[in-house]
Amino acid sequence: MNGKEIYQVWMNAWNNDISILHDITDENCTVHQARTEGKDSDSTKGVKALMDVVESAKYYFENVQMSLVVQPIAEGDYVSARWNFKGSYNGNMEGARAEKGKHVSFDGTDIFRIENGKIKDYWVSSDVIDFMNQLDAF
Repeated sequence: MNGKEIYQVWMNAWNNDISILHDITDENCTVHQARTEGKDSDSTKGVKALMDVVESAKYYFENVQMSLVVQPIAEGDYVSARWNFKGSYNGNMEGARAEKGKHVSFDGTDIFRIENGKIKDYWVSSDVIDFMNQLDAF
């Protein structure tokens, strides 16, 4: 599988079946992401690290739908894409004053480093200010 195909599987994991991450994730995959719960990038590795990204987002939202804003761009061992996240807020975020059921939509960018046909490193950058404003968390 090439990088663009791996990215399509990643999107499918968000929208349909998270278990398919087992097929595309290196056992030592590192997620490079600032986390609100205080975990650092080295605290969890492999498929669990990628599943945590998806599951932590879905903890706060229902009817999650990920779509591509910019199709995957691949060069060498890297693939990147711009995405849009949509979901209905479920009321679980401490400090957020938005009403349960509020529809939220924000964008972000992923970069994967692929090694031996699997995700070895994952960097994510999302529009957190926009996201938090929609949840009335400031």
